[in-house]
Amino acid sequence: MKPYEDTYLQKRVSAVIERQKQGKIVIAAYEDGTGLPTRQDLPAIKAAQYPHDYAVGDCGYLNYDSQLGAYIFTQKPGADLPKVLAHYRPLALGEATVRVADRQAIIRVNDTEITFTGVPVWEPAYNLLKEINSELARANAGVIIWKINWDEKGAGQERLLFQGAVPRLRNGQALVHLTGFAYDEDHTLVYAGAVGYKTSLESIRATLLTSKQLTLNHDQQDIYLSSLDRYEQVWQAMPEYTSHHVTYVGRQALPGKWDPEDQFAYLLVFQTTAEPKQEMLRIFSERLKEALEIPVLDVWSGALWKAAKDQGYIRDLVTVGDCLKGFRMHLKADWQGLITALLKEEMIAL
Repeated sequence: MKPYEDTYLQKRVSAVIERQKQGKIVIAAYEDGTGLPTRQDLPAIKAAQYPHDYAVGDCGYLNYDSQLGAYIFTQKPGADLPKVLAHYRPLALGEATVRVADRQAIIRVNDTEITFTGVPVWEPAYNLLKEINSELARANAGVIIWKINWDEKGAGQERLLFQGAVPRLRNGQALVHLTGFAYDEDHTLVYAGAVGYKTSLESIRATLLTSKQLTLNHDQQDIYLSSLDRYEQVWQAMPEYTSHHVTYVGRQALPGKWDPEDQFAYLLVFQTTAEPKQEMLRIFSERLKEALEIPVLDVWSGALWKAAKDQGYIRDLVTVGDCLKGFRMHLKADWQGLITALLKEEMIAL
């Protein structure tokens, strides 16, 4: 693939860098892709008397630089910088190498290397460059990329969770990307592994807590999902990304979390499982032991599973990504009758 270049952004950032080398604090007039603080980010902006254009509270002034198309901030002697400028960093121009198969973007500037994972490589190059720069600005990296080079080697392809676009989960306020999901035939969300900014993940969590509808976008289709009554969650900060990875798992899918009134329990098998079939039968047997008053032997699990599937007591979930398989188990079904029938047919034995 041909490298993508934004030469306009390169020239603009180069001009900013020249001013910064002169000791100037450059402020963008608006969000322009340079990652600079904007005039709107500064507190208590008001018109100022000549020769200044704006006063920034009691701490300094803004003067418009027509050649640069941006403002220069001048600090008043003895005044403190506004909070937004307390960690102001001069910019550096860089290039990104995007490893398509691994969905990684690697940015090298001088002796610094920055790696982003989970990069949406299917996006148009212009959007991808904009997204990477937004992430760099959010991390206050002091780096802006103007060029994307493509590495299309197939190394690492076996680690991909999805062959197409990464599925997304959203509510009315936030959107997160998913590592995997599971939902039942009634479109009830059982499991979601989500990656995103902490505020977005908290917004999704709040939607789950209030049992409001979520929208899953997968394979270019929108699927509307309802919620269970409670989800357990585990958070993990991502070391190479300014995001978190969170898993939301319905309590009915966890050992010991079901209630006697529950109509269904859920069985989930994940990608890290060495023997998925054996693990599925194990958790099936454990869940039956929890839910039934009659004894259940582990050696019955294979025959019981087949008979329960045939009777419709167990139904498949829709699963994608790091959730390999999922099943809904009908707790109110006639399990005792099924076991009795299998004993009579000598399909299982005491």
